Amino acid sequence: MISADSPADRPPLTVALGPPEHGVTRFAVDCARAAGTALIEVTHIDHLTDALTAYPGTPVHLHITDPLFGSTPDEAAGAVESLVRDRPVAVTLHDVPQPAEGAERCRRRARAYRRIAAASGLVMVSSGHERRLCADAGIVVDVVVPLPVPALPLPALPTSARTGAAPTARAVSALDVRSVGVFGFLHPGKAVDLVAEAVARLAADGDDRVTLRLLGAPAEGHEDYVAAALETVRSAGGRAEVTGRIDDDELAGTLGAVTVPVALFRNVSASGSLNTWAAAGRRPLVRDSDYTREMEQIRPSSLLLASGADLAVDLRALLDDPAPTVCDIPPPGLDELGRAYLWAWKEWLT
Repeated sequence: MISADSPADRPPLTVALGPPEHGVTRFAVDCARAAGTALIEVTHIDHLTDALTAYPGTPVHLHITDPLFGSTPDEAAGAVESLVRDRPVAVTLHDVPQPAEGAERCRRRARAYRRIAAASGLVMVSSGHERRLCADAGIVVDVVVPLPVPALPLPALPTSARTGAAPTARAVSALDVRSVGVFGFLHPGKAVDLVAEAVARLAADGDDRVTLRLLGAPAEGHEDYVAAALETVRSAGGRAEVTGRIDDDELAGTLGAVTVPVALFRNVSASGSLNTWAAAGRRPLVRDSDYTREMEQIRPSSLLLASGADLAVDLRALLDDPAPTVCDIPPPGLDELGRAYLWAWKEWLT
């Protein structure tokens, strides 16, 4: 039986490290709020030690992707190891190393993640797929907690589109014309170039209304990559645009307005963007992979599997009939997220 003054009754301090718009940083904030636990927000690793001086010896939970903790994977591992000297540390590993990112990069990152896991008292990930990737890299994972579907504010529709009921993705999608949307931070892992090439084919075949909508901002260092994708479509006679970061209160309306949502990750171990599409009542077109099969099992009928034969053909069919891209909005899942983290911390600290 746990006593009233047991550490298990005092969940660890959650650290949200990084720029507020970063997906991992935002998720750290969501986890702390869902669990109702203490949170500190630190924009850069250089300020973390000072921020923790007010909490001597207090257990902390870190949400880790290596670029937030150091300029190299080994530097990130060293930063975590230095914290462990002063306090118990739990971690959730994000962007887990995998061979698809390149053999040498995967090797360097896997070595760093092994050091982080070995130094930590509790290691968590966000999917069974991540746990298997960790096992392949020699990393032991204690707990898997799937990413939640976020609760998005419903969009405000023009009077002509109101039905008197809560707006659905189908109602919103009627406001757009033949668009293909990719959501989130934009980089090669999102296969933006492949989507652009397929949209360009449709434009070259005479579909001059087709539009590539990149719903987010280029990831740091990938501005030229995104610009090249836009030019691929435009040079073929299609339309293309990049929105920049979308405010939370505009997400449901923006994602609902796309004709065909697409999430063709080259390599993915856990994805908040898939759940955000679901929160807007949309079923994105995805690759068949270990991770997407796992997510489809957790939330049946929330994803559309691409045929794998011809992306342009898949897109044309859905542009002509986008009904399959609409789904019921799953429960947000934030309460379940909070309970799962509280349980994991209690088991760790007991």
